[in-house]
Amino acid sequence: MRGENVLVKLFRYIEKNFEEAVMGILLIGMAVILMAQILMRIFAQNSLPWAEEVARYFYVWSVFLSISCTIRMKNILRVDFLIQIAPSWLKKILEVCIGLVNTVLYGYLAYHSVTVVQNVQASAQTSPALKIPMYLVYAIVPVGFALASVRSVQKIYFDIKEA
Repeated sequence: MRGENVLVKLFRYIEKNFEEAVMGILLIGMAVILMAQILMRIFAQNSLPWAEEVARYFYVWSVFLSISCTIRMKNILRVDFLIQIAPSWLKKILEVCIGLVNTVLYGYLAYHSVTVVQNVQASAQTSPALKIPMYLVYAIVPVGFALASVRSVQKIYFDIKEA
C-alpha cells in the first residue's frame, strides 16, 4: 500500500512538472553553454565550435515541450471570442469540442511527424559540429505533439469534471 502511495505521488509530480522541469534544464543548459562560449571568445580568443548548435537544439526542444505545458497551464494562445459571448451552458460544450479538435490535430501532427523523423534517420544526416544523428534532434517533433495531444485529453477530462 505504501509503495503504491509513493508511486502515485511520483506520477502526480511528473504529471504536473515534467515539461517545466525539462524546459528548465534545457534553458539552464543553453545559458551555461552560451556563457561559456562568450567567456571563451573573450579570454581565450577562441570559440567552441559546438556551442551555438547545442543551444539551438536545446531551444527547439524547449519550444516543442512548451506546447503541452501551455495546454496544461491553460494559457495557450487562442481566440476565444465565441466562448466569451456564449451562454454559460454552451461554454463547456465549446471547450470540450475545441479540446477534441486540438487532440485530433496534435495526434495527426505527431503521427505524421514520425515519418519525417524516419526519413531523416534514413538519410543518415548528422549535425555539422557535433556529428550526432539529426533524427535525434528531430525526435522532439513527434514527442512534443504527442505530449500536446495527451495534455489536450487531460484538459477535456478536467473540463467535463468541472461541469
